[in-house]
Order: sequence, then C-alpha cells, then structure tokens
Amino acid sequence: MKNYKKRKEIENEVLKIYRKVSPSHRNLINNKTKSQFFYQRANLMNTLGIPVGYFKNKKILEIGGGTGEKALFYAFYGADVTIIEPNENSCKIAQRIFSKTNLIKKLSIINKSIFDVDLKIIKNFDMISIEGVLHHTFKPMENLNMVLKNMVENQIILIAIGESHGMLKRELQKEAVTKLANNDPMKISFYVKKLFPEHLKRATNHDLRNAESVIQDNYVNPQDESTNLKDICATFLKNKISYLSSYPKLDLFYITNPWNQERENYFNYNSYKKYYGLLEKIWMTCGEEKISETMKTFDLQHIIKEVKNDEKKLLKLKQKIKKNSFREKDLEIIKKGYMGIGLNYFVGIKQNTDDKKFIKKLSAYKKSKIN
Repeated sequence: MKNYKKRKEIENEVLKIYRKVSPSHRNLINNKTKSQFFYQRANLMNTLGIPVGYFKNKKILEIGGGTGEKALFYAFYGADVTIIEPNENSCKIAQRIFSKTNLIKKLSIINKSIFDVDLKIIKNFDMISIEGVLHHTFKPMENLNMVLKNMVENQIILIAIGESHGMLKRELQKEAVTKLANNDPMKISFYVKKLFPEHLKRATNHDLRNAESVIQDNYVNPQDESTNLKDICATFLKNKISYLSSYPKLDLFYITNPWNQERENYFNYNSYKKYYGLLEKIWMTCGEEKISETMKTFDLQHIIKEVKNDEKKLLKLKQKIKKNSFREKDLEIIKKGYMGIGLNYFVGIKQNTDDKKFIKKLSAYKKSKIN
C-alpha cells in the first residue's frame, strides 16, 4: 500500500485523542436521549431516500464504526453489521452496548485499522458506510478510492465527509483557537469555551456528546483534512459509482425535462460546474437558524447577494487568521448559527446499466400479435 507508514502514523496520532474521548460515543442515558438519537438516524435515512425497511436481512460494513450506536440502528431494522474499528476501547463499548440488547448476534467487530484489512471483504456486503472518518485520515480521497475500487455491482456506498466549503467556518474556528493557544490542548479548550460557547452548546445538544468530546474531536484532533466537492465527485465517478442522493442535495431544483430522458451522473462535477459553484458558496456561508423567516420573504437574488457578501467576509477573515492579525471582534461571523455544513453525505451505487444483457434476455422475442 502506497504511503502505508504515513497513513499509520497519522492514524496513531488521531487514536491518541480517541482513546481518551471516543468521538462516536453518544450519551444514550435515558429515554429522551435514546429517542433523540433514533429520530436523528431515521430522519437522516429519510433525507437520503433510504427506507429503513431496506436494512432487513442486509449485510452492512461500517468502516470506522466507533462505539456501535449507528450499527445498533441498522441491526434494529434487521441488518447484520460488521464494524471495522482500530480503537480497541470503542470496540469494547460497542460490544457492551450490543450485549445489553437481543441484537448481539447481529454484530461482528474487526478491531483493526482499515489499512490492515484485506479490502476484498467489501464484496461480501450489500452496503458500505463510512461516516465522519475519511477527513481524519491521511489523503482522504486515496482512502475512499481504496474502498470504491473493491465494490461490486449493486452495492451501495454511504459516506459522510468534511467538504472544504461547508467546513470553512469550523476550520476557521479551529485555526483561530489553535493560534491563540499556541497549539496547547488545555488552552484550546479554554478558548473554545470562551469564544464559541453557542456553537459548543449546540454541538453537545445535537450530537449527544459532552463538551470535552466535541472539543477533542473538532479542535484538538491533529488530522482534519476536508476535501472539495470536485475531488469527491471525481473519486466516485472514476470508480463508476452512480449518484443516488446526498445531503445537502446536488439535484438541480429547476429540472423539469421528462423523467425518461437520460441525465448526466451528478458525480460528474464538470457537467454541473457553474451550479455546484453556487452550492459551494451557499454551504460556505450558511448558518441561519431561522430559515422559516427566510422562506416567508423568499428572494433568490437577495439570497445570492448575501451569500457573496458573506463569502468575501469569510475569505478576508481567513487571511487575517492565517497572518495571526485577527481580533476577537473579527470572529463574529463564525460565532452564530450552525456553522456551515458539518458533514456532507453522499449515497451512490455501483451499477451496471449496460443494455446488452437486457437485449440478450429478449433475443427470442421478435413480434407479438394482438388478438
């Protein structure tokens, strides 16, 4: 494997953090938090167009499955789930969670790095899931490519990854506190709580994690390499993965031509370059909590104007942070709201749409008489 030593080196640095505080562990301590987690997963699947009934009798491989909460959701709906997870502490928690249910037989754990597993096993599964993992690895797209090239026909892939435009506000937060703290983890924690308490509170409430877990994962973590949409799409496209869905959506909202006309794969970035360029700017600048107010006076031209203005402000702030010439008042634009897109979700399928097999199947059919 190319760059194996470097990949393992980065992975081990990340694991030093995750052995202290597992980023995937959710505090499912009462019925309220259990219900919240359940509906978050159910809503995600609805958004991505994956009916929960799909999971029945399916085999799912979860790469970087962490402490097993997501696997538990799949298993609840009838899937057999195999987790690949290098963190032995997380594997123990996953085992413990499943042992408290009647779903323990639905779980298999491979306590290894993805870089130490024979990826030919991928062909044995119906769906591959990689959520919140790739951007914490060395050269994320090379690692995604390793997975995709081992997929076989009709397999589904679901990934959640940090996209560079959607992650910009959060990356600016991280760069700012890292500079202020001189990369000292204790001081980083202090500055996050001081400068971004609203975002921290929102993250803990939504993610069902404690503040320390969020800080370690999002601000102290030494490896956080987001990838732009163009490179994500290119990696899917070269491996002949067809687009099924995403969040945020890539679909063009104004398409009204007949459904039976062939459409270019949405993973073909160049075919939608201008449109995707606008989406990237929206992802970069979004964060408005009161979306209902925007919808009451919906004005697309006004929205685009605001997006372009905020883009300029963010890029200006990026330069100030880079030069370490920023002041606290400069950070206002990255203090309020939900800070862009935390993770972009993409769902695709390895699909053969060649009509030759279909034509061959109908080779005996020539003409029918209508009585």
